[in-house]
Amino acid sequence: MNNEFELDSLIKKMAAGHQPELPSPGLIWWRAQILKKQQEKARIERPLIVMRMVAALVCLAIFVWLWISESASASNLFGQSGILPLLLAGAAVIIAFIGLVWWTKSEA
Repeated sequence: MNNEFELDSLIKKMAAGHQPELPSPGLIWWRAQILKKQQEKARIERPLIVMRMVAALVCLAIFVWLWISESASASNLFGQSGILPLLLAGAAVIIAFIGLVWWTKSEA
């Protein structure tokens, strides 16, 4: 209990002696320059991020078009068990593409 009292008095003494100060003008300017550069970088990289997403969507659209146009060959590849394996394979590919788009978006 004695240690708690000493700790409490030490904290009160430190709080009473603390005088908040504003940062120097140079430090404020430096932080503003860093924020400005980060905003410029984000503005410059925004078209690249959009183009990555567009490219992923175009690849997905081409893949789906090829999948649909060649579905007869694909069904022969998976056997005569019906369309369920095709749907499962298509869903797996779509999930992979969504994950890729999400991953590239989280990198930026």
